Amino acid sequence: MLAFLLDPAALSGPADGASDMHPTRQRLISVATRLFQQRGYHAIGLAEILALSETPKGSLYHHFPGGKPELAEACVTRIAESSLAAIDRLSGSGLDMIGFLRRLAEVTAAWLQRTDWLDGSLLAVIGQEQGGVNGPLSEAVRIAYQRIEMRLARWLMAEGVAVARARDMAATIIAAQEGALVLARSRHDAAPVTLVTDMLCTMVDRG
Repeated sequence: MLAFLLDPAALSGPADGASDMHPTRQRLISVATRLFQQRGYHAIGLAEILALSETPKGSLYHHFPGGKPELAEACVTRIAESSLAAIDRLSGSGLDMIGFLRRLAEVTAAWLQRTDWLDGSLLAVIGQEQGGVNGPLSEAVRIAYQRIEMRLARWLMAEGVAVARARDMAATIIAAQEGALVLARSRHDAAPVTLVTDMLCTMVDRG
C-alpha cells in the first residue's frame, strides 16, 4: 500500500494548497478519513464524525451540502492529491523507483505499527465497499487510483521503461502493495510488506 494513501504526511507533508483550506473543512476531512480507513464508509455515521471533529451539523452541511457521500468524495480526492504531490516531490528529488519502494516499505511498516494495525487504505476500503455500484463515490475512487497509477508509470518511463510496460508495472505496484497491507494488518506483522517490496524491486530492476 502506498503509505501516503494512509497518511498524507507520511512522506511529504500535506498536499499543496492545504493551508488555503478552511479549518473546519480540513478538520472534517481529516477526522472522516481516519474513521473511514479504520472501519469503512458504511460503519461510520455523521454523528460520530461531528462529535470527534467538534463540528456543528450546520457547519458540515455548509461545507458539504451532499452530506456524508460528498464528504467521503472529498476525503478520496484529498488522499489522491496528497499522493500525487508526494510522488512528484520524491521523483523530482533524484530518488529512483527502487529507492522509493524501499523507503515506502519502511514508512508503511512504521505506520502500521504506530496505528496498532487499525488504519487501512481509504481507497481500498471504500472501493471494496462500493463494489460494482455506479455512483460519484465509486467513480472518485476509480479516478484516484488511475491518477496515481499514471503518475507512477510516468516515473518509470523517465527511468527508461517502455510505455506499455510502465503502465503494467505501475498497476502491479499498487495492487501488490494493497494486498500486502491487507495481509500485514490481518497478521499484525509487517513481513508481507517487506516480501512484496523485494519482489517489486526485482521487477523494476529487470525493467
